[in-house]
Order: sequence, then structure tokens, then C-alpha cells
Amino acid sequence: MQAAVATALAPALPARAQAGTAKIAVGFAAGGTVDAIGRRLADKLRGGHAETVIVDNRAGAGGRLALELTKRAPADGLSSVLTPSSMMVVYPHVYRNLSYDPQLDFLPVTTVCANALAFVVGPGVPDSVTSLKQFVAWAKGRSGTSYATPAAGSMLHFFGLVFSEQAGIDLTHVPYRGMAPAIQDLMAGNVASCLGTLGDYLPHLERGKLRPLAVTSAQRSRFMPGTPTFAEQGYDRVVGVDWFGLFLPAGTPSAVADKLRGEVRRALADPAVTETLDKLGFEPLTVEGAAFAARIQRELAFWAPIVKASGFTADS
Repeated sequence: MQAAVATALAPALPARAQAGTAKIAVGFAAGGTVDAIGRRLADKLRGGHAETVIVDNRAGAGGRLALELTKRAPADGLSSVLTPSSMMVVYPHVYRNLSYDPQLDFLPVTTVCANALAFVVGPGVPDSVTSLKQFVAWAKGRSGTSYATPAAGSMLHFFGLVFSEQAGIDLTHVPYRGMAPAIQDLMAGNVASCLGTLGDYLPHLERGKLRPLAVTSAQRSRFMPGTPTFAEQGYDRVVGVDWFGLFLPAGTPSAVADKLRGEVRRALADPAVTETLDKLGFEPLTVEGAAFAARIQRELAFWAPIVKASGFTADS
């Protein structure tokens, strides 16, 4: 009788929380930003989402390999992917033969965090230039003023084109393989400006070696409260952030997705997680389920004409 009562009072957990190893696929090598956030998240999901939760680094194809593998994984809740937003809302317009459909092949669980993007100038631009208005006035007297980004075909690449068009200036895109070499050339004066992720700039901004002129977020970033947004300065088309989202394979039961959302919510309230995000220049962001799917739809529609007008395409 006592055994029966004890069994009845035992906490009832879904089967997948009691056994099995859950994998969060990340399309980049260990040690990077997505990996660091994925590992901290996995640590906090362990024991709730599944007995064991690990990060599965699947670097390759510019981050797309992790999505391709997750698309084909069993829809049992044990396989998910953490990915930057470009993979879901920009790449479908960039790659002519993309091997996944962001809306048909995945179940959007939740956004996890977001990173404001910043437009920064270096020593190649006069010290007197401290605002977008001044930068535009300076650039209008020059042909092909350069702006660096960490990759061609990225959200940053296209935000630069939008700014160039709205400002009526001739900006030349200089793509790099990652933010580190882009910032190095910016500090050396080899490129005039750079559109990049805020977190990558922070150490250099603190030393006063670079000048931030604007952020792409709708509101000012708490990491750079003195830097106005593009919209504040009259460039209302340059608005958006790079969010990281968690996705399950399409067909995963809704109850499984709902439970994972709850676990992520709890993880994002953990001080250890917020500390990791702070160090990387990210802020927690929770947009779940149908609202997340609607956001993806809106952003796909936003980027479609911009990418098309640029004429830029890439082979997958």
C-alpha cells in the first residue's frame, strides 16, 4: 500500500525527460558565440528536457549543415538546432538550392536571445565624424566608401545596402571570413566602416579605438546606451536584430515542443545564463510558438525584395 502511495505521489515526468540524450545542433565549431550560448543552454536544460543534453557541433556549409541534419532527425524531441536568424530569414533568398525550408521543415520552439548590430567607424574616417549625418556628408564626397562585414550574403551585408540606398551614398561592401579580420582591418584603417555584431566590438570600444555611430535595434542597446539607433537618425529601414532561435524537426508533437519552451524559459531566468549572454553582448529574447512563426514570416517578407534588388545569389 505504501509503495503504491509513493508511486502515485512521485513526480510525473514525460518519458523523454526520464531517459535519453537530447542534442542541440550548432552549425559552428566549438568555442564560438553560438556554441557558447548553446552549451550554457544545454547545461540548464539537463534533467528537465532530457537526462542528458549536449551540444552537437556540426560546422560546415556556413552553418547550414546543422539545419540539414536536424531536418532529417527523428521528430521525438531529442534533436533540436540553435541557429542565428540569417539562416532562417535571409538565406532562403540568397541560396538558389537551399536544402531546407525554414517554414516547412522545422517547428519553431522559441527565440533564445538577440544581438544588436552596430555600425562602427575607425581611423580611416575623420575624428570629427561622430554621427550618421556627419558620416553621410563625408561619404558623399567620395566614391566607394568601404564597409566591412563578417560574410557576404549575411544580414549585415544587406543592412549595409539598405543604409547606402536610404542615405544616397555609394558604399562598397568588403566581406571577410568572420568579425576578427574585419575589425583588424577596420582598426588599421584599411576599411572605413564596419557593420557587425555588437558583442564583437565591445572590447575595442572600451579602449576607445573605434567609434560606434548607430545600432540596428528598435531601441538603444543597454550595452551602448550612448549610441543612437539608425531609426533615431532618420534611417528607419535599417531596423532589426540578429536573434538566435531553437527549432525542432517538423512533426514533433506539440506537447514536446511546449515542454521544451517551458524549460528554455526557466533557463533564461537563470543568472548563469544571463551572465553568459551579457559577456557576449546578447540580451534574452523569448518569442514562442505561433508568435515566433509569425516573426519568421514577417522577416522573410522583409528581406525578399532587398536581396532580390541586390542581385546577390550564392550556391548552396
